[in-house]
Amino acid sequence: MKHWFLVVCGILSGCGSINSEMVPGGNMLDTAPRSNTELKHPEWGYVTTPYVSSPNRVVQTPTAPQHMTQGMTSLEMFLNRHQIAYEAISGEHLMVRLKEQINFHTGSTKLSMQSQDWIRNLGHYLADRSDVDVVIDGHADSTGDATFNDGLSERRAQEVEKQLLATNLPRQRIFSRGFGEYAPKCDNTTSTGKACNRRVELMLIVGQ
Repeated sequence: MKHWFLVVCGILSGCGSINSEMVPGGNMLDTAPRSNTELKHPEWGYVTTPYVSSPNRVVQTPTAPQHMTQGMTSLEMFLNRHQIAYEAISGEHLMVRLKEQINFHTGSTKLSMQSQDWIRNLGHYLADRSDVDVVIDGHADSTGDATFNDGLSERRAQEVEKQLLATNLPRQRIFSRGFGEYAPKCDNTTSTGKACNRRVELMLIVGQ
């Protein structure tokens, strides 16, 4: 998946100051930081706002290579068959964010049986796909100390990573990171919102 990090940064905001010297080999799975403290661009993988052209400007959408289109079609068929909701992020490099997220009890890293089942199915499928990398984002609510939540979010991501590794998905195709309490999806002032924020999300990167 050569140079895909640089391509992603060209698509998403917040990466304008990154240069090739910061990305040896051009592979983010080898070089990206593994904690919220080290993460220089926490918005990576989260910007989905489409570009809106002016009325007088015509924007041509790049055509994906045939083999990439076929790979994406196969992935979509798998996700639909297993009723795993997702959204495809458009651009020159295909990314698929799974809407199916894993939630946890307060202070816990334990996965429910339901979560284990669909993660296992996904892992077995991806083990046969050498063109797809997985980014695992762990999160915590605002309960407790922020430093503890940093580690907790990483351990949650690593627990999902462990489940995927058990399906023979190669380690070099999995990257996990923790955001602590700093990227909430819901309101942390309510118990329902906190339950929503105790989560792990997955992003699939389809290579060329």
